[in-house]
Amino acid sequence: MTRSSRVPALIDSFLERLQAADGLAGVQVVDGPLVSDSAKSEWVFVGYDGDPEGDFTTSQTTQQWAGLGAKAKNEDIILTGAVLVRQGSTKVKPCRDRTFAIFAEVEAVVRADPALGLGTPTVCSVAEHTFHTEQTATGIQGRLPFTLTCSTRI
Repeated sequence: MTRSSRVPALIDSFLERLQAADGLAGVQVVDGPLVSDSAKSEWVFVGYDGDPEGDFTTSQTTQQWAGLGAKAKNEDIILTGAVLVRQGSTKVKPCRDRTFAIFAEVEAVVRADPALGLGTPTVCSVAEHTFHTEQTATGIQGRLPFTLTCSTRI
């Protein structure tokens, strides 16, 4: 079978590893945007930045030939993700601390296996993140969108 992209495999593998991570026990790990109401207060989204007003971009990919006659391509993937923590108070520090603690667990999953189980050559890393402190009708919310970059070959 010819592969046109490793994006689906990357998403599946990343989700599987996050869902199995001991440090994320009790955190709802979600594939894409949350499509149902949930009483959970802590989430990790894969393929969504946690902003309901955003553009809902899951991933971006660039590809180029690995060499003449190689019949293989190098693929660079940017996968969107987010940590979201909602607390029923207006205290910023506990929310910020918990948001970054969950983010550290996400990053630990990637550090433990930078290939995320994909074939060689594959290297992934959390490359960028932005922290947002948001006041909602139910209290403070910490939202930390991040990007997972992955360089691989198809």
